[in-house]
Amino acid sequence: MIEGVHIWRAALEGFSPDQPRHRRTAAHSALRQVLAGYLGQPPSAIEIELGENGKPRLPGGELQFNLSHSGGLALVAISKDRPVGVDVERVEPARDFLALAKRALNEEDFAAVRAAAAGDRSAVFYAAWVRHEARLKCLGVGLTGPTPDSPVAVQQVDAGPGYAAAVAVAGKEAPSLRLRTLPPP
Repeated sequence: MIEGVHIWRAALEGFSPDQPRHRRTAAHSALRQVLAGYLGQPPSAIEIELGENGKPRLPGGELQFNLSHSGGLALVAISKDRPVGVDVERVEPARDFLALAKRALNEEDFAAVRAAAAGDRSAVFYAAWVRHEARLKCLGVGLTGPTPDSPVAVQQVDAGPGYAAAVAVAGKEAPSLRLRTLPPP
């Protein structure tokens, strides 16, 4: 039984940065493994389809879920009855965070990145970015399209050192989160 939102963390070890296709395949394998545990089916029997804007879903709608992966980590968010979005990003400290924030974030988040001390900018940027992307994924919209004015509760997730992560759930209040680790295959 699912109460709140379950966040599954899966290590995608053994793939170099120049193997994004293999990491993507490993992340989708982890997703199927997690879903199989809830649905009582083998991972190979799990059928996933894409919604209107490419958000994955189960044809029968038994569960709401979302997947994100970056670097050597994948996160899967599962909810029984509320749309959910999750985002994880590997922190890369040597970037132009002001330019990225100005282009990709809302005014409030851009102002927070701009006001942060130089040494704190990456953490402030990534925290804002994963909240933003998790919200969009929850709503099932892309990064460039119009964003519905629907209530979404967003929470940071501790994804471990070197990563920033957030989960978004439809509704005004975030449910309880349970973080779990998927054992290696």
